[in-house]
Amino acid sequence: MLLACVCVLAAATTALAAVGPTQADTNTTANAASAPQAQAAGDRLQARYRRVRNKLERYGVWRGRNLIRAAASDDRAPTARELRRSIRRMKRRFRNWKGTYEGRATVHRFKVRHIPRWGKQHLRSIAWCESRNNPRAIGGGGSFRGMYQFTFSTWRTVGGWGDPAAAPRSEQTWRAWVLLKNEGSGHWPVCG
Repeated sequence: MLLACVCVLAAATTALAAVGPTQADTNTTANAASAPQAQAAGDRLQARYRRVRNKLERYGVWRGRNLIRAAASDDRAPTARELRRSIRRMKRRFRNWKGTYEGRATVHRFKVRHIPRWGKQHLRSIAWCESRNNPRAIGGGGSFRGMYQFTFSTWRTVGGWGDPAAAPRSEQTWRAWVLLKNEGSGHWPVCG
């Protein structure tokens, strides 16, 4: 009895497969063809994506694939949703990386390159006089910290956070340059 039911079921399935697609099947394929396609990204959004991606590549933080190139290999334009999502993820990745010690050091190393020669020479002499170029130096009973002997209030004034003596050397140099450029060498009365 069971064998007879299985045989009848198998015969019915083969007959349906031989007939072809049903009306319901053709309706779903027609609906899928007429469904709205994802909106292709515009030129401005693609340019923004490239800018953020190039920034991450410059700092060595880039991971993943290039969505514009991947979409071109599929013979389609990248969608706006794909690019926006990727831009958000890249910005979050950069922000998290920039908060690490390595990130702070790298970002400020790039900034220090833009200090003019006279500024670097002046900062070198200040650092030697204040701490003998020791970025972990602490003086004045703990009040003055780092290579340029910042106080905590001065460090915050020039955009630093945390302990100046715990900051990377490049960040200390950049913050000292900002202080020197904006306020002059008055913060270093003996060495300035």
